Amino acid sequence: MQRQDNIIPFEKPQRRLWQFSTPHELARDETMPIEQKRAILATWASDMHAVESLPVLRHLPGTPFPVTFGAIMNAMAELDRQAQSDDDDPPPPKAQRARSAQRSAA
Repeated sequence: MQRQDNIIPFEKPQRRLWQFSTPHELARDETMPIEQKRAILATWASDMHAVESLPVLRHLPGTPFPVTFGAIMNAMAELDRQAQSDDDDPPPPKAQRARSAQRSAA
């Protein structure tokens, strides 16, 4: 990078706003918390992103193509199933031992 007259040129990196093409791709991402996925899907489903001539389609800025409202809602349901299965996971062994000790004492 060259400096001329104390001016440093700034080039904004060209990057897609969203790294996901489909709602299900977003729902299956393991690096993002479920709450953040829900927020993005809710934004995607918003009427604000409806395709004017086809309101059943939603086009979130930064995504390559529109998707159906139904696909977004299906991805939300997938998140609900993920959250439910996370709640059903057994507690860590240490917590299990502590509960067993409490039950024995009672």
